[in-house]
Amino acid sequence: MSATDQISQVGATEQGKLGSALRPTLLFVAAFALNISPHEAAHALAGYVMGFSSTLFQMWVDPDAASATPLQLAVIATTGPIFSLIMGIVCLLIYGKVYRTRPSGLFFLMMAMVGIYSFLGPVAGVAFGGDFNIASNFLGAPKTILYSVSAVGFLLLSVFMFFIGRELSQWAPPDFERAKNVLCTTVAPWLIGTALAVLLYLPLPQFLVGSAVSGSAFWLVAVIGATFGYSRKRTTHSTASLTWIDFGLMIIAVALVRILAHGVRLSH
Repeated sequence: MSATDQISQVGATEQGKLGSALRPTLLFVAAFALNISPHEAAHALAGYVMGFSSTLFQMWVDPDAASATPLQLAVIATTGPIFSLIMGIVCLLIYGKVYRTRPSGLFFLMMAMVGIYSFLGPVAGVAFGGDFNIASNFLGAPKTILYSVSAVGFLLLSVFMFFIGRELSQWAPPDFERAKNVLCTTVAPWLIGTALAVLLYLPLPQFLVGSAVSGSAFWLVAVIGATFGYSRKRTTHSTASLTWIDFGLMIIAVALVRILAHGVRLSH
């Protein structure tokens, strides 16, 4: 092999390693968009089924539900996180039973993480804000119960994100040392991925930008999980570089968000 061929092979190897390192961040952004916008669509469809029109945007719904009863409004509010939980569980099962040892598994793991996070986050915030807080206000739930549920939600979300971090640590290039492993599998998706997701979703009301940023705080627990998970025996799978499927998922995610940014009317 000539010196030129050797240099080209090294360059290709380094490019492949860079692609592997970028995959968790880019697939997190795709999974975020392919869960959060359908989460909002679930709110809108629940209202539509009950006879209320609404305008669906990329991260919120503007309903015409002035005549709705408190129970109907509570159902609309809870439909989104319940939909996300179902999607997250389905993706987690698909990941564990089919794709854990295949390159496509990383996308299903990210989908599972965003989906279940989008349910446990509102559970943790039920006493403070979010979909379940809105529903509980409509139903007049006692504050003591809400604080108790929030405490359980914080615990469950922390445990879940710790184990997600441990699992994500398996998806770094195998020759990455611990610091690089944690950086590419959890720190970069948290910091860079959240920033990219917010940029993708703009324009947004200011409170939604703040909610997206502050709501990502539990990624810190995933970082801790990845730090411990690095020492685990690695799952046998090929840690692929970026693939055409990855790019296709990103294109679908971007298209979905940008279409909804203009608003889609669901009217009777």
